[in-house]
Amino acid sequence: MASSTRPSPLASSAPPDLLKWSFFAVMGVCVLLVLWVDERFWFHAATDPHLQRIGAYKTLLILHGLGGATALTAGTFQMSSRIRSSKPALHRLLGKIYIGAVCFSAPIALYIGTGPLEPVTIHVEQVFQAGCWAGCALIAWACIRSNQMALHRQWMMRSYGLTLIFILARVPDAFINTEDPQFLSDMLWSLVIVALIAPDVILTSQTLWKIRSAKARHAQQLAAAE
Repeated sequence: MASSTRPSPLASSAPPDLLKWSFFAVMGVCVLLVLWVDERFWFHAATDPHLQRIGAYKTLLILHGLGGATALTAGTFQMSSRIRSSKPALHRLLGKIYIGAVCFSAPIALYIGTGPLEPVTIHVEQVFQAGCWAGCALIAWACIRSNQMALHRQWMMRSYGLTLIFILARVPDAFINTEDPQFLSDMLWSLVIVALIAPDVILTSQTLWKIRSAKARHAQQLAAAE
């Protein structure tokens, strides 16, 4: 009878996902760092050398930045399991905003990234990065349209990982000189590969952890019943 007072794992409240929120906290710091280091030139005088260099692409860069920022923000809330379970209508709306922002921003990124503003060494990478960014988002949309929730989550995570390159590729600027074309190419390719692989690593780790926890609970129940 004493065992009947033990709280059920399902009845107990789930602990906060500290790892997820720690990740988003780190990303928030990265956003502030990038804004301070890389984007302050927008507020300088028109004579700023960097503003003069990007003059022909200024409007496109602003549009790309707004689209990327929208995708980054909407995607962050898309990752919230609380919104997904308690406010499904909001979750669907944020998903539509995210996919729209990606499909708007990716072609602009492709046009700028393969133009004279960027070194030739990253032109091919930019094709793959922009193509995979939009492609993963559209595959995620197709999966949810077919009620394939697990596949939808997997492809959304891949697309969001590529969205994070919008920030992560600029973080090193605060610490080292990243103007070397070869370094820039190597870094961007590395980020693309990590963005595509990381979701599988995360989902596999979560599945293995759940299996291990279920086995541990089962062993505890058997021990308590003896």
